[in-house]
Amino acid sequence: MKRVIEELERLCVLHEHLLSLSEQKTEALKTNEIKALSEIVTKEQKYVQAIEQTEQSRIEATKSCIGSLDATISACISKAAGGEKKVLEQLYAKLSQLVIRLKDVNDLNKQLTFQSLQFISLTFDMLLPKEGGSNYGKEQQPNQTGGAKRLSLFDSKA
Repeated sequence: MKRVIEELERLCVLHEHLLSLSEQKTEALKTNEIKALSEIVTKEQKYVQAIEQTEQSRIEATKSCIGSLDATISACISKAAGGEKKVLEQLYAKLSQLVIRLKDVNDLNKQLTFQSLQFISLTFDMLLPKEGGSNYGKEQQPNQTGGAKRLSLFDSKA
């Protein structure tokens, strides 16, 4: 059980660091700090890899402790006794809270990223000239595909 407890403690610490990075990412998204955002994403990837490795170690520790294929924390808690059971329950509750908070922050970051992309798309559409925006002059003939020709950002004849 000691190894399972150690792995759960390590998972909690890694999730706390990942949560902190996600909160920093939220601030970077709000202030449009692209360089900081890039660095945060790189750090996040390292923590995610560490969490995956630690989770595999936790599963192995739980399997060896319980002696069955049911390598869940709940199964380990039900088999534990005394102080170990209490510690496992506390770590399980803490890890569950961290995962929920992390999910909430990541959902917020997803919304902020989506809004930023919408703003960029809107700005881009405003900069591009509209197709067929003038009523004067010759009528444009549709091209072979049936649609109007899209104007590019740069005039190649200039």
